[in-house]
Amino acid sequence: MREFGYQRADDVSGAVALLAADPDARFLGGGTNLVDLMKTGVERPALLVDVRELPLDGIEPTADGGLRIGAT
Repeated sequence: MREFGYQRADDVSGAVALLAADPDARFLGGGTNLVDLMKTGVERPALLVDVRELPLDGIEPTADGGLRIGAT
């Protein structure tokens, strides 16, 4: 596995900005197998942006009668 940076995002806009600034960055969240893919060389991100502490677990109705389910 190659060396990589790690940064915990403080908010959603900060997480998006970190990813936008580095095309080799990837989001790290709960329940992903990204680290396993890194070990096998399938993924080789330069930066991991940790979004596990962000409030992305909401469920809300949409105008067309569906549901929007948060990423976590």
